Amino acid sequence: MFFKIKSYFQFLIKSTNQHGVHSPFVYNLVTKCFYDSKKKDAYPRIKSILKNNTVDINFKNAKLINRLIPYLDYKSVLIPEKSSNNIAEILTINNSISISNSEANNKEYDFIYLNINKLKENTEYLETLFSRVHNDSLLLLQAIHSSKEHQLFWKKLQDHYKVKVTIDTFDLGFIFFRKEQEKEHFTIRV
Repeated sequence: MFFKIKSYFQFLIKSTNQHGVHSPFVYNLVTKCFYDSKKKDAYPRIKSILKNNTVDINFKNAKLINRLIPYLDYKSVLIPEKSSNNIAEILTINNSISISNSEANNKEYDFIYLNINKLKENTEYLETLFSRVHNDSLLLLQAIHSSKEHQLFWKKLQDHYKVKVTIDTFDLGFIFFRKEQEKEHFTIRV
């Protein structure tokens, strides 16, 4: 617990809002999606899903994830998790997307959501995931600051040659593969 508190204070010192962002792509993502404060019809349903299930995600992050899909116009989602049905419900409210719980095919995905534990335990799995993304894909990782090992692995992911843009929101880590963009890391308060 002490580690997480210390980590959060370090995050606050490093973090910025949209005014510290010089990438047009990230600036628009932050201002039009992350900071979108309009109440959505899906939010009461999301709250109900979270209340009735043991999903390892908070309401604030669930709302953000629900806004990401339509903002980035994603259609194909991979959620290889035990809680995938609940997260899939959160994503698909008011969205028409294809959810897959199995990465058995060679399909490329727009959006992949998972807990960083899944990657940390198996770096071979990371390469499999990276082979299933395209230029505009997003790999969204949960729990990047929950332990020292997770933070170290997050930093390792930022250095990966395929990764171009990362955004740290403390609870979530966003990884983009945009070849047209310079390698950059952002620490954003949400």
